[in-house]
Amino acid sequence: MSDQYSWWRATYEGVRPEDLPWFSPTPDPDLLSTLDRFAPNPGLVLDLGSGPGIHAIALAERGWKVTAVDISPGAIRMASGFAEKAGVKIDFRTANVLAFKAKLGSFDLVHDRGFLHTLDPSEWSAWTSFVARALKPGGVVVAKEFIYNPKRHFGPRGFTKPELQNVLDDRFRIQSLEESSFRGIRLAAAAFLLIARRESN
Repeated sequence: MSDQYSWWRATYEGVRPEDLPWFSPTPDPDLLSTLDRFAPNPGLVLDLGSGPGIHAIALAERGWKVTAVDISPGAIRMASGFAEKAGVKIDFRTANVLAFKAKLGSFDLVHDRGFLHTLDPSEWSAWTSFVARALKPGGVVVAKEFIYNPKRHFGPRGFTKPELQNVLDDRFRIQSLEESSFRGIRLAAAAFLLIARRESN
């Protein structure tokens, strides 16, 4: 984790947002349409690996009470600046996401845009347990991750569809798993959009 922390810290130090290959100044339309379909009523949301904070801000603007976590202090500073300009209040936390002490069953929604696919496969089960712990019974997780492509020479490895289906266990019910894409200034790659609900029992 120390090497990963160092890499993410260096990535966000002294960089302009537009120089980040995953940056887009507007929120992903998949998130907005997912909210309309599966989580129309604002509540408490945890944004994992928040980065520049564009999606945390979009959630806050829709009335969600947002906690946004990222391992990089530079990312949190960048996101805090954007939030201040947007006039929204977000609880930003600098922390290793999987070590973040989320209160048991405290969130209605967990949003993950490209955090899970940065993890080593040995950490996938820890991600699942973390999300299950953070979500209220019946809460929704929205995850957008790279599709595995052996010919792609940038970014994380990504997931096959069976791998992403199997990341979740019987604590969840998958409501939608469909192909999509990442939109950004220099990044447009195939992705899976996973929407699942934590079981109530």
